[in-house]
Amino acid sequence: MAVRTYLTAGITAGVTGAALAGVGTLLLADGDAPIPAQIQVQLVANEEEIPWLSLNGGSDRRDREQQQGAAALASANPAWRPMIGDGGWLIGNGLDAADDCQGAACNGGNGGILWGNGGNGAHGGAGGNGGFWFGNGGDGGDGDAVLAADGTIVRAASAGGAGGKGGWVRGDGGNGGKGGDAVYVGGEKKSGAFAGGRGGDSGYLSGNGGSGGNGGSDTNNLNVPNDPNTPSDESTRNNAVGGAGGAGGVGGVLNGHGGHGGDGGSASSENGNATGGSGGRGGLAHSNAGGTGGDGGNGGDAEADAAGKTAKGGNGGSGGTTGTGQAGAGGNGGNATGDAANAIGGNGGAGGGVRLGAGGDGGDGGDAVSEDGNATGGRGGDGGSVDLTGDGGGDGGRGGDADGDEKATGGNGGNGGNGGFGGDAGTGGDGGDAASNSPTGAKGGTGGEGGRGGRDGNDGSPSGTDD
Repeated sequence: MAVRTYLTAGITAGVTGAALAGVGTLLLADGDAPIPAQIQVQLVANEEEIPWLSLNGGSDRRDREQQQGAAALASANPAWRPMIGDGGWLIGNGLDAADDCQGAACNGGNGGILWGNGGNGAHGGAGGNGGFWFGNGGDGGDGDAVLAADGTIVRAASAGGAGGKGGWVRGDGGNGGKGGDAVYVGGEKKSGAFAGGRGGDSGYLSGNGGSGGNGGSDTNNLNVPNDPNTPSDESTRNNAVGGAGGAGGVGGVLNGHGGHGGDGGSASSENGNATGGSGGRGGLAHSNAGGTGGDGGNGGDAEADAAGKTAKGGNGGSGGTTGTGQAGAGGNGGNATGDAANAIGGNGGAGGGVRLGAGGDGGDGGDAVSEDGNATGGRGGDGGSVDLTGDGGGDGGRGGDADGDEKATGGNGGNGGNGGFGGDAGTGGDGGDAASNSPTGAKGGTGGEGGRGGRDGNDGSPSGTDD
C-alpha cells in the first residue's frame, strides 16, 4: 500500500487572513515496498503564522492592537501623531476632544514640541498644553450633564476641566471650564452643582494665566419633609448650593498677568436654604515687569423663599498678588434675596498685595433684601498692602446694603491697605446702608479703617419706617 505524506505550511498576511502562498514537500514511497507500521497523523489548519515570517509572532495581539488603535483615534492625544499639521508632535495645534468622548479622551490634545496651541477639552476634560516652546493652552471642557428627551441622564455632570498650560517660552494659559449645574430627575437630586475648572498657568517665562471657570448653579424646587423617626434630617435635601468658581492661572515670571477667578454659581431654593458659590481666587502674577494680578471672582447670588430658612450670597474671591505692578482686586460678594427667608449678603474678597506697586482694592459686600425676614449686608473686603514702595495700598470694599422687614443691618466696610514707603495708604470702605419696616430695626454698617495714615470709611445710614 502506497503511503503519501503531505506537509503544508501556510503563510497568512493582512486582515483578511487569506493565504498568500503554500509551500509543500511531497514524499512518495514505492507501493510494493513492505511497510512495517503505518501511523496516520492528521494536520489541522489553524491559520497560525510562522513566527519568524510574521509581524506579530503568530499571536492574535496584533488584531487586538489594531482595534485599540482604532479606538485611540477618538482621543485627541493618539499614540501615533503626524510630524507637522493638526495634531503634529513637532509643529501643530493639538486636537479638540470629540463631543462623544469618554474618560481621558475628553482631554484636549497637546501642541507640538516646537510650536502649537493645545486643543480644547470636552465634558469636564482638561485643555491640552501648548507646545513646549511656544503655544497657548486649550480651554477646559464644561461639566454640564447631558440629558435625553425623557430626562434620562446620558452623561453625568462634573467639575469644569482645567485650562491647559502655555508654552515654556511664551504662551497664555487656557480658561477653565464651567462647572456642571445641579441635576434633578423625577423629584430626586442626582447631583449637586460642581466647581469651575482652574485656569491654566502661562508659559514659565512669559504669558497670561487663564481665567477660572464659573461654578455651576443649583435650583432646588423639592419639598421633602423631615421624618422625626429617623436620625437624619431629610429636609436638608431642599437646600441649594452653588458651585465655587475656579482659581485663575499664574502669569509668567518675566512678563504676564494672572488670570481672573471664576464667578461662583447661583443658588435658589423654594423650601430650604440657599448658598451661592464662592468666587475663585485671582491668579498670581510674579512678574518683575509690571504684571497685574488677576481679579477675584464674584460670589454667586442666592434666593430662598421659606420662613425660617436663609439665603446667603457667596463670598468674593481674593485678588491675585504680584511682584511689581498692580495687584488684583477682590471679587464682590453675592447678593441675597429672601421672601419669608432671611437674607445675608456675601463678603467681598480681599485685594491682592504687591512688593513694588499698588495693592488691589477689596471687593464690595453683597446686598441683602428680605420681604418678610431679616437682612444683613455683606462685609467689604480689605484692600491689599504694599510691602516695599509704590503707588499705595488698595481701598477697602464697601459694605453691602440691607433691606429687611423687622431688622436690617448694613455690612461693614473693609479696611484700607498699607501704602509702603513713599506711597499713600488705602481708604477704608464705607459701611452699607440699612432700611427696615421697623422704626428702630435698621442699623448702618461701620466704615472700615484706613491703612496707616489713610482715611477711614464713612458709616452707613440707617432708615426705618412705621408700618
